[in-house]
Amino acid sequence: RRPMCEAIVDEMHIEIAKHTLRKDGEDDVWETVPAICLAIVQNYTLVRTAPPSRGWLLDKRAVRLDDLEPGDTSPADFEHLLLLKKACEHYTEEWQHELSGAMYTRTAAGLSANKIASDLCDDVAPPVRPKRKARASGGGGSGGGKAKKGSGKGSSKGGKKGSSRGGE
Repeated sequence: RRPMCEAIVDEMHIEIAKHTLRKDGEDDVWETVPAICLAIVQNYTLVRTAPPSRGWLLDKRAVRLDDLEPGDTSPADFEHLLLLKKACEHYTEEWQHELSGAMYTRTAAGLSANKIASDLCDDVAPPVRPKRKARASGGGGSGGGKAKKGSGKGSSKGGKKGSSRGGE
C-alpha cells in the first residue's frame, strides 16, 4: 500500500504542477485522483515476488509505456497491467478525499513529492494486516452455540440458522 501511495503522490505532484490544477480550487485536484491511475499504468509495473512470500512489488518503468516503440515492446511490458489498474483504482477510490486535500494544500505550500509522501503515506497507507479467520468455537457469539434441532441434517426448515429470538 505504501509504494502505491508514494507513486500516486509522485504522479499527482507532476500533474498538479504541469497543468496548474490549483488555480481554480480543489475540484481539479479532486478529479485528478482517480485519473492518475493512467499515469501509474504508464510509468509503473507490478513484479511478482519469489516464493515463499508470493507478493507484488511496484516497480518504476525505465521507459514510459507510451514511449516504447512498437518493435521495442515485449509481452513482459504488458504483464499485470489490469491488476495494477484495478489496484490503483481501488486505492484512489478509498483515499480520494485524503489524497486530494493533502495534495491541494501541500503543493500550494511548495512541498516536494517526497515530503508529501513521507507525511501522507503513513496516514493513508496503513500496513495491511492479514484478516483473521473466524474461529469455530462452540460458545459465545451470535447464535448461542450449536444446539441441534430436528434431524440435524442441515435442513433450513424450522427457523433461521443462527437466530436466537427468545430471551433477548
